[in-house]
Amino acid sequence: MTELPLPRARAARQREAQPPTVAIALFVGFFLSAAFIGLAAVVIPGVLLMVLAGFGMVLFFVVQYFLWARWLYPIVMKMEAVSPPDNEPPPDKLLAKHAESKP
Repeated sequence: MTELPLPRARAARQREAQPPTVAIALFVGFFLSAAFIGLAAVVIPGVLLMVLAGFGMVLFFVVQYFLWARWLYPIVMKMEAVSPPDNEPPPDKLLAKHAESKP
């Protein structure tokens, strides 16, 4: 059989720095949104209050997420692990009792 040539050792190349495309996109999106809100504020005087209310709602949901998902959920899991089990029979025994009680 013929032998395949071995791959050459690759020269250690330094990776080129990637442009900050995500940061640029976020800044462009923010400035376009601010410009649109500024233009809309000229036409609709109450638009700034609507934007402020929208930020308030977003802030409310962020606070709820951190309160319940990050802080309280581990506490509840620890309490569940420590609590004694209920005295209810397993569901399959409940179904058997229910089937026996039917005429």
